[in-house]
Amino acid sequence: GSWPVMAGIKWRKSYDGMISTPVSPSDIVYGRFIWSTLRLAFVLGLFAIIAVLFGAMDLGPALLAVPPGILTGLAFASAITAWTVTREDDMSLSTLFRFAIIPMFLFSGTFFPIDQLPAFMQPIAWATPLFHGVELVRKIALPGAEEGVVTAAPIWIHVLYLVVLTAVGLILAARFLDRRLKP
Repeated sequence: GSWPVMAGIKWRKSYDGMISTPVSPSDIVYGRFIWSTLRLAFVLGLFAIIAVLFGAMDLGPALLAVPPGILTGLAFASAITAWTVTREDDMSLSTLFRFAIIPMFLFSGTFFPIDQLPAFMQPIAWATPLFHGVELVRKIALPGAEEGVVTAAPIWIHVLYLVVLTAVGLILAARFLDRRLKP
């Protein structure tokens, strides 16, 4: 959702060529969304199989972790696509990854539970999509995981957060790309 989108808009200008056909800017966004879904399914499925082959997980939990992983990836892809479409150069993409995505890994419960964070940072962790994705995968793939590994929040909260972020990102990406490409 970042550099390939920027390439289609600015460097290769393939999106300009696409809209000279009956394809609309929103069709481009939805096509990229479908491609992202397929790519995520393939990569996460492959990762699950490798995890099973190396004994890191059982087959059932590994396969159960794939759909929430796809949803998490789509939430990021749609939001970052919407951001990228509004940018004029790729410097802001590097900044986004350096100052938002990388710190998100540290403060979203990926490596350690968020209850180990200072109290003022815990709400920040709750606001990140990665926290919800990690929680969702753990709750589905690790049934019976105790408090500390997962929070007490129900699964539907995490699903709702990620679905809303995905939908808002898609709508904004389609709207912003339409505004950017149409004369």
